[in-house]
Amino acid sequence: MTTYTGKLLRVNLSTGATAVEPIPEQVIRDFMGPRGIGIKYLYDELKPGIDPLGPENKLFIGTGALSGTSGQGFNRWLVTTKSPASGAWAKSSCGADFGARLRIAGLDAIIIEGKAEKPCYIYIEDQKAEILDAAELWGLNTEETQQRLEQMHGPKVITACIGPAGEKLGKYAAIVSHRRTAGRCGTGAVMGAKNLKAVTVNAPGTAVPHNLKAFNEVMRELIEIYIAHPRRKILTEFGVASSLLKYGRDMQFSPVRNFTRGRLDDIEKIGAPEFNRFKIGNYGCYGCLTRCGQIRKVTEGPYAGFQTEGPEYETIFSFGCVLCNTDPASIIAADALCDFLGIDTISAGVCIAFACELFEKGIISTKDTDGLDLTWGNHPAFVKLVQKIGEREGFGELLGEGVKQAAEQIGNGAEKYAMHVKGLEIPGYEPRAVKGYALSYAVSTLGAQHNWGRPTDELTRTRDPLTDEGHGEYIVAVAKKQVMNDNVLECVFGNSGLTTEARHQLLVAATGFEEFGDPAYVDRVSERVLCLERAFNIREGFSRKDDTLPERFLTEPLEDAGLVTGEIVRNLDGMIDEYYDAAGYSRNGIPTPQKLKELGLEYVIPDMERFMKGKQTTGKLRGKVKR
Repeated sequence: MTTYTGKLLRVNLSTGATAVEPIPEQVIRDFMGPRGIGIKYLYDELKPGIDPLGPENKLFIGTGALSGTSGQGFNRWLVTTKSPASGAWAKSSCGADFGARLRIAGLDAIIIEGKAEKPCYIYIEDQKAEILDAAELWGLNTEETQQRLEQMHGPKVITACIGPAGEKLGKYAAIVSHRRTAGRCGTGAVMGAKNLKAVTVNAPGTAVPHNLKAFNEVMRELIEIYIAHPRRKILTEFGVASSLLKYGRDMQFSPVRNFTRGRLDDIEKIGAPEFNRFKIGNYGCYGCLTRCGQIRKVTEGPYAGFQTEGPEYETIFSFGCVLCNTDPASIIAADALCDFLGIDTISAGVCIAFACELFEKGIISTKDTDGLDLTWGNHPAFVKLVQKIGEREGFGELLGEGVKQAAEQIGNGAEKYAMHVKGLEIPGYEPRAVKGYALSYAVSTLGAQHNWGRPTDELTRTRDPLTDEGHGEYIVAVAKKQVMNDNVLECVFGNSGLTTEARHQLLVAATGFEEFGDPAYVDRVSERVLCLERAFNIREGFSRKDDTLPERFLTEPLEDAGLVTGEIVRNLDGMIDEYYDAAGYSRNGIPTPQKLKELGLEYVIPDMERFMKGKQTTGKLRGKVKR
């Protein structure tokens, strides 16, 4: 017995066929979890060059080895697909209860392919799936959708769904469960393109570990640590913005005014104590004692009635710092609207900041913005624009395409002010102040994603964040660590006090796979996954030319940023060389045959050789990892 079920539900929306099929045990051992297994299936099954919003694209939704158990902070779920924002490989993770319930339903993963003729949703119970009519759900926001499905199927069902933004193919539309979101890379648009409104799971109970006694012994010790841990207490009281915003202020890594400055006047007005004036309760994901979700409600003023389970750091950055906005109620309102409409808060805020700078420069005017005055800090206009983005109305339809495509359509030099990498808007860490993030953003297979390779030691300055060299091996290491986190679905906020030893003890007790107790084995799995993700992008035509940053970070000194004022990214090419060397890639960013052999990915070599020779790959190669 193992927490892995070895079962995958395949749903073809074009034909209406549903079937449970086995995931080969060797694939589980070689790729470990939803990020690894997801890229394995996508690489093997997707032809290069397909339209991300076409029926040929597939959506992989996966759970982890500890999902559905009493393990603290392991009950997230992960979505992988081809991104409509970038055309590259995409992943986005989410909390709440959906992942745990999917595992308890007896499934490790779902693959959704094809396109339904009309709006539908998938209902899962007892490892059986039905494709049902969603006509009465189409057009509802995410809260209304989840409530309606509870009325239809019972109060214990758990749903992951899209809102109007996903239905209307907004490029950074999110998938939402409860108020938690799989926000980045436009996964919600892929659902919308398939006419899929929701996936609903009815599965009471818990997942049973392979060795329940050993699992419980580790968990008893960890729970004592969790309960007393000071970090857990702070997160429970203030949420995930509690320390990061202070770090951002002190270290000048929180971007301000569309990534031109490092300091925001009166930033204390959007600090954790100010947001806690709106707090009315806590929320936690499945089985989690931390309960970092802060239920906050505005009770007076123009935003009265808006309620959210945040905002967390990235949302405070995206609707606060980067827009020069210090009104906490407006940030709560914008966050709530993003949840209802199904929008990624990071991309939405950065898109609005892009528009604000264009407005300031005179490239656009109120004639272009539907009359909205997009001056810095004008939060009433920002909240209205969020609504327009979600509904794809007027100027909001253009911004809903993301900054890269919006800049191309606007022209007149707008591209200079579009802060993105590979089409994905840059999150709330200033790369001129943290050079590890400059490299991580540039080489990430996702585009600018703060959770692809998080240089935590540079954020806290236990490593020098300003040096122009020596980041390559470090970013490889933290990128592999994030793969591990995504494979076991470890929440960085629910893991207070967790040690490496305890993590691996839990994995062995849950799965019965002894090799998962070896950190070196898990590290090699993570390296294999990173390499296959890179190969996916190479096969889609990405190369070194795409591993770059906006010109602003390379040539414009950072303003008003304390000790890091005047910083630029001086040696990006050199850092990229270091990263490629450490990762085992050619200087054009292509995994070498030697590295692919080393990782047991020989079957990928012909694809990479075809690309290096300038020939189009067929995308039909299949293979297994050699032991």
